Amino acid sequence: MNGNKMIEKIYNYAPAIFLVVGLILWLIIFYVAKQYSIYSSGSVWSVLSIIFILVYIVSGVMIRNLYHQVHTDTLTGLHNRKYLFAKLSEIKANGGYSLILIDLDDFKNVNDTYGHIAGDQVLQQFAEILLHNTRKDDIIARWGGEEFAIILPDTQCEVAYKIADRIRKVVEQHVFSYQGITCRITISIGLGSAKKELDFKTENFIKTVDEALYKAKEKKNSIVCCSND
Repeated sequence: MNGNKMIEKIYNYAPAIFLVVGLILWLIIFYVAKQYSIYSSGSVWSVLSIIFILVYIVSGVMIRNLYHQVHTDTLTGLHNRKYLFAKLSEIKANGGYSLILIDLDDFKNVNDTYGHIAGDQVLQQFAEILLHNTRKDDIIARWGGEEFAIILPDTQCEVAYKIADRIRKVVEQHVFSYQGITCRITISIGLGSAKKELDFKTENFIKTVDEALYKAKEKKNSIVCCSND
């Protein structure tokens, strides 16, 4: 199993791991106390046992939550750039994938016209659109500002294009709203597929897809594809 994936699993299951460790330590302490006749009254021991276990569970939950906070964009609730890079390295080791980079067209106009709070609401609503128009195994992240990224594991360019175009059409038809304010936006998309049989550097591939995004932004409301051949 990939190292990053193993670490992620450990953090996700931290509460259970801490609980198991806590129970083992509790049994050891109980055994030692009984062997050396330092076993206190049943009620005191029960209270101490409950506190002991609760401390381990709470510690595990806190560690898991901290891990998620480090890898989560606070505004949209999506993954952040750091998490995306870690996943790209992991997925590259396992096979090919497609990458979608998305930019909200003329988003500065939304902030300038309606204010940054309304702009934040647009970003949050856009994040919901991404979540509802991608697959379970796809990895969505806020790339930065009004840019977003989607990793599509084991996905060829043709399928990735269909997903990207569906997102583009949904956004084009969607009315974004906040406290009586409504607006429409469009998006530009750069798309590329990295074939598993090819030896490539992740950074170079991202740069290639980013260049495709730049070309799409010149047209607006469009998709530009590239390849890693």
